[in-house]
Amino acid sequence: MTRAALYDQVGGPEVLYVAEIEDREPGAEHVVVRVHAAGLNPFDGKVRSGVIPSEAPFPRRIGSDLAGTVEAVGAGAVYWDGSPIQIGDEVLGRGAGSVAERTVATASGLARRPEGLPVEVAGGLNVAALTALSCRETVPVDGDDTVLVGGAAGAVGFIAAQLALATGARVIGTASEHNHELLRSVGIEPVEYGDDLAARLEPFGPFTAVYDCHGRDGLDAGVALGVPVSRMVAIAAYGAGDELGVQPAERAARTAENLAWIAEDVAAGRLVAPVAATYPLDEVVAAFTALEGAHAAGKIVVTP
Repeated sequence: MTRAALYDQVGGPEVLYVAEIEDREPGAEHVVVRVHAAGLNPFDGKVRSGVIPSEAPFPRRIGSDLAGTVEAVGAGAVYWDGSPIQIGDEVLGRGAGSVAERTVATASGLARRPEGLPVEVAGGLNVAALTALSCRETVPVDGDDTVLVGGAAGAVGFIAAQLALATGARVIGTASEHNHELLRSVGIEPVEYGDDLAARLEPFGPFTAVYDCHGRDGLDAGVALGVPVSRMVAIAAYGAGDELGVQPAERAARTAENLAWIAEDVAAGRLVAPVAATYPLDEVVAAFTALEGAHAAGKIVVTP
């Protein structure tokens, strides 16, 4: 039996509970992972609350990011590079219903966890890192660019900003004032959220690209500052992107191969991926309450 976070109806974090469920055997090209850390994502909360519809039957499990140890291997389960996955391997990536002691994951969604990468960091890396990379792949930048990153202290925005910096681009990031020192620590120039954002950003321009990882504030500011919509990408605008004609982040970059090199960069200190807080499985309601409350710098991670 496995203890897992479940819910029987859509609603707020309070609908979640922890219960035992039957273990599953891995099918072909799947593995069982003993989960040591599972990062929470806004998408998880939006499905649970019904904002994003789901036809999955109740009770539903929750979560997708994970880091853990392989406990069982199905036929043909290999990593992205073709090497076999073995029992005892330390992995990170994605697995449906990851906020649990164990889950069954598709082999193609896993990468080896590099030595020196803390399991709590690894457990929250998949969605944030690959979405951030998707922003850069959708709107490539280089040393001639000045990039506005909306929500630069969030898990996606912070990595997206660092990936832009790695190309030589200048990066201006919006964030709450208490997160400004974090942004400065990696080379991001901070600007506070709020009214008249475009006016506060104007002295940093001209801007040539916008990665909006928060809502639509960055998109609206980009329009006001004359950035072409073809040089904007949105991950969390929920309709504003369509309204403005802004493209969503492409999905082709969201591969285990790309996760592997990003994980290596984080382990080596070339990228920083903060963890805001960790919670045990039995405090999953508190974990999601924190995720959906005040904007935290970094990931909220459950450690089953």
